[in-house]
Amino acid sequence: MGYLEKHDSEIINYKRRTQAGKTIGSGRVEKGVDLTIGRRQKNKGMSWSHLGSRALSLLRVVELYGQWQQLWFPAQAA
Repeated sequence: MGYLEKHDSEIINYKRRTQAGKTIGSGRVEKGVDLTIGRRQKNKGMSWSHLGSRALSLLRVVELYGQWQQLWFPAQAA
């Protein structure tokens, strides 16, 4: 059995996806990342370490999902 046959279920059928009206590209996800994280980190004069950028990204996600209490006060949130 060749690679394509073995991984057939994992390969995206772009024609079928298009016919179903689903998106193909990652543009929406990339735009979402830019809106939620990128803009905050790209302000004038700012520079970020890899660790700092990751930390800020995680905190932004926590904020967007309304999980501040759960993160900072887990005993009260339980």
